[in-house]
Amino acid sequence: MSVTIDGPADFPALFRSADRESQRAQRSYLTSLRVRLGSLVVAAFGGALTLTTAGGFQVGGGLAFLAFACALGAELFLATTSPLTTWYEGRAAAESAKTLAWRYMVRAEPFEVDDVDVDKQFHAQTYSLLQDLRSISLGTEEPAAQQITDKMRHVRALDFNERRQVYLADRIADQQRWYSEKARWNDRRARGWVLVSIVLEIAGLIGGALKAFGWINFDLLGFLAAAAGAVMAWIEAKQHRNLATAYGIASQELASIASELPTLNGEERWAAFVAQAEEAISREHTLWRASRGLSDRFRRKEG
Repeated sequence: MSVTIDGPADFPALFRSADRESQRAQRSYLTSLRVRLGSLVVAAFGGALTLTTAGGFQVGGGLAFLAFACALGAELFLATTSPLTTWYEGRAAAESAKTLAWRYMVRAEPFEVDDVDVDKQFHAQTYSLLQDLRSISLGTEEPAAQQITDKMRHVRALDFNERRQVYLADRIADQQRWYSEKARWNDRRARGWVLVSIVLEIAGLIGGALKAFGWINFDLLGFLAAAAGAVMAWIEAKQHRNLATAYGIASQELASIASELPTLNGEERWAAFVAQAEEAISREHTLWRASRGLSDRFRRKEG
């Protein structure tokens, strides 16, 4: 019966905890950013309104007040909780733990030799990763969680051909498919947001002409400028174009590795080959970390 890696439960507890915290922080950061940018756009719209109630209350001013309050609340939340840092560090730690797990499972460098110290070496490298986590609460939700799972030991005990098949199907092919899909998804998002930005700028151009000739009295320009600024800030935060390029390159590299992997017929070159394959996978993570100021603080733990 074939062996497969079924999901996060088959990986170290560190991977699951770091991945879980990173995803929570990512959702928190992006939600707060949406609230902040959306509120600023609504505030600009309120500033353009001239509607006044029978009692003399300026509706636009009230709307702008509430919108700025929401934006301030979101900004204070981001400043005090630092979800961005948790997101970045969590992802870096999770990917490093996953790489270590695969190296252990398929007997790659530095875990190729089966001796009494190999588990201790794995635990030492995991502990080293933990020492670099500065902003993540890693309290496990699994009281019996382990860093070396039963599935990891099972895969490690397989013969060469079975380990090669597991690595090809559940690591290389799975990762290549993920990168390929994400490259296409980010490319579509990048094109979509650029189109939105262009539409807003064209609308601003038309609005400016209408305002110049006195054909409109509504302050459309301030609202459109705020909307365009919010779109640009969102594009900068998401980095769809950069991610599409990085994921596309990683997908092509892994496709080449997948073609070469079946030609390996023995243990002689296996450990070094897997180390090179993991290096290719880690390259995208390295670029991702560097773009966010993480340098190679986690990257050096994987080698």
